[in-house]
Amino acid sequence: MGRLAVKEARQIHFEHYVGGDASKPPVVLSHGWGMGCRVWDNTVARLVDAGHGVVIYDHRCCGQSDKDFADVSIEALGADLAALCRHLRLAAPVLNGWSLGGAVAVDAAARLGNEVGGLVLTGGATPRYTQGEGFPHGGQAEDVAATVAALRADRVNFLKTLYFDGVFAKDVGDDVKDWCWRIALQASSGADASLGALAQLDQRSAMAGLSCPALVAVGGQDGVVVPETGRYAAGCLRNAQLIEFEDSGHAVFLEDADRYHGALLDFLAGVAS
Repeated sequence: MGRLAVKEARQIHFEHYVGGDASKPPVVLSHGWGMGCRVWDNTVARLVDAGHGVVIYDHRCCGQSDKDFADVSIEALGADLAALCRHLRLAAPVLNGWSLGGAVAVDAAARLGNEVGGLVLTGGATPRYTQGEGFPHGGQAEDVAATVAALRADRVNFLKTLYFDGVFAKDVGDDVKDWCWRIALQASSGADASLGALAQLDQRSAMAGLSCPALVAVGGQDGVVVPETGRYAAGCLRNAQLIEFEDSGHAVFLEDADRYHGALLDFLAGVAS
């Protein structure tokens, strides 16, 4: 467990699990909007058991990171992730981002360039979250603004509805939903602006410039990031493979855990070879 100063005296929380097999690439897991690193606990266990080093961390204003950051833009979060990889001196890390964390991972991968070993988008909200010229997928920028307004008006009930009724297409049980809700409640209202930033996000150029191996995991019943977004991302990346989980929603790593982690480990084996 550690803390990294990323903006003046403000710090982010991270955990570094050293891998048992130095030949296998380290994996850095970036959580979704307003969540925290604990949501990756099952994935950490699978990766560590397979010999991979793993890093998990909390975005600005989330989890155990400092809560009073003024800048929570995707660019700021991406700079934090890149700085964390360099701080830990990770050799060719694979960046795996869930939801908004996918946009953070793309930004960080662009910053790291040849230093990054691979990219995984797990229901990634990238290259765009809203419709734009040449991108007819997702909602409108106004929808994002309305979502942020609803969140700020009634945080507890908004987040409970999101995790009990919105994220999962499969029945993962109330205990898992409650776990996710409680993780999300640790974030401060300062994190809301990072959600709002998705309204104008456009990473098509950055994504097209990445040459590292990539895996794009899409939930076929995803109601948070429409499946077409992931399919577009796989076509935008130079060296990507697409895997779809037809019956899953926005959290395929929890809804279809065995298949997801099997695909992830297979991809990582290819990166290492």
